[in-house]
Amino acid sequence: MDSLHAIGFYVSSGVLLIGGLGVALLPGRELRGAALAVVGVGLGGLYVSLAAGFAAVVALICYLACGALVAGPRYRSVEVVVGPLWRQVGALGAAGLLVVIIYAAFRGDFVTAKFFGGAFGVSAIGRLLFAHDALATEAVAALVLVSLAGATAVWRVRERAR
Repeated sequence: MDSLHAIGFYVSSGVLLIGGLGVALLPGRELRGAALAVVGVGLGGLYVSLAAGFAAVVALICYLACGALVAGPRYRSVEVVVGPLWRQVGALGAAGLLVVIIYAAFRGDFVTAKFFGGAFGVSAIGRLLFAHDALATEAVAALVLVSLAGATAVWRVRERAR
């Protein structure tokens, strides 16, 4: 990775981090929607620096649309169905996953990765994820699976109670 790509990668990572913190910490749905759009810009920049332009365009469109939905007047919040203890357990799980992802990123050999594709090479990012960051990819997939199963279980329990 040459210095221009490295600069783009780290600047996009910073934009992504600022947007993510904005989504988590800003008050009001309008500001959170704008921060979600900033996350999309940062993620799109990361994909472009990894020579995956098509994935960048898709991520940018999705995050901009989600930001517009959150900031829009028809947005309504979902009531909290779990107690504060389970939210803390979820936060600790997310922190553990972050540690695993950071370990995989530093343990992987990202700097010398080979790209097989041009600016719109979606296969290049797939090869990167599975060749160097397979552990992080599996951790994210497991987290998504567990969170969806947990959300479904909580929803079913609440529906039976009604």
